[in-house]
Amino acid sequence: MADRRQVLRAGMLAAVAVGVMPGCAAIRDEPEATPTPDQQQSDEIMLIALYDDAIRSAGPAASAVYQRIRDEHAAHLRALGWEPAATPAPIPSEPPKRAALVKAERSAARSRTTAARDSDDSEIAQILALIAASEAQHVVDLESL
Repeated sequence: MADRRQVLRAGMLAAVAVGVMPGCAAIRDEPEATPTPDQQQSDEIMLIALYDDAIRSAGPAASAVYQRIRDEHAAHLRALGWEPAATPAPIPSEPPKRAALVKAERSAARSRTTAARDSDDSEIAQILALIAASEAQHVVDLESL
């Protein structure tokens, strides 16, 4: 048989559950806000779009390099907390030339380096520094084509 304390404890738990449950339902019923990519994520999304377009117009050798680099940018985007498939990438008006890809990679490497230096979060700074190094390597890969 339950003593008085157990009955009171069960009553309090039931009251708390009744009070919390409507709040949970209200939160679930609200529409979710569409997330907006930050500057670093937006840059990676644009680079992916550039490589998608370059792959469509490149020969087999360049296409393989472009695909590898594009896949690395998708990994960068995931590391920055954004799912690549979640954002439709803008399509450039004409296929980028290799020189434009080199310029975009150099710019991206500089941007990530600056963002890493200015970040207050050491984990984010490390991720950005690694991405900057990867993008600097992309420049070397593109120039060797």
